[in-house]
Amino acid sequence: MKMLSAVLCMLLCMVCDMALAAAALATTVNGTVQVQSGTAPARALRLGDGVEQGDTLTTGAASSVVLKFEDGQIVALSANARLVVFAYSYDAAAPERDNVLLSLLNGGMRAITGLIGKRSPQQVAYRSANATIGIRGTDVIIVANGRRLVVTVTDGQISFTFGGRTINVPAGQGVIASSDGTFQQEAAAEIVRQLGATLPEGPLILESINGLTGLARAIQDAAGAPAGTTREISPGTLFTPGTGTGGTPGGGGQSGSPS
Repeated sequence: MKMLSAVLCMLLCMVCDMALAAAALATTVNGTVQVQSGTAPARALRLGDGVEQGDTLTTGAASSVVLKFEDGQIVALSANARLVVFAYSYDAAAPERDNVLLSLLNGGMRAITGLIGKRSPQQVAYRSANATIGIRGTDVIIVANGRRLVVTVTDGQISFTFGGRTINVPAGQGVIASSDGTFQQEAAAEIVRQLGATLPEGPLILESINGLTGLARAIQDAAGAPAGTTREISPGTLFTPGTGTGGTPGGGGQSGSPS
């Protein structure tokens, strides 16, 4: 009996160590969410499960997930999304080892950078539809559907590299890129207006954005915001820089075609 108890204790410790060593933990899981490690069969991701470097996450219809990474980075996925944790390394005592590279293949993602983004922003990047997004203390939304890529910045600033050309995009602004290689920088509110008038891709992208908006409370809970300092985010304030309330996003109008 004592030997059995010892074995069970060892197994429990191993499970705890695995959870602590995970790159990220699922803090919210709605609907059908799967994770695949390498060539292993995909498995259901459940609340509290760990996600490792190299894993691929997929959300089904009417589904979503919120992840909290070891350094405090928050990543939320809306329905019908597919994300690869291409690289993740964090060592509190060794900033030179910091490394974050997430690749969004489809759907919507909201990412709020953590300690790595604060101390080593050059080591954090997001990729989607042949674009690379660098960060500067950022709260960013990325939506890809095969034909269009939309990126909007709620807080901080990003660098957007597409087809060999790089532009800086501050809070309140965004970029809309097409599969034909063209893109333009606009006020985020203007991008939303354009999406509403663009069929059929526009409404699908807006649906992903609205899905991420609906995760605002779950994201706040994952971040552990102190009582009284949480920030409500509604469709009308989603793209407003700073506090997320009031103000007017800046004007845009920088466009281009990669050379």
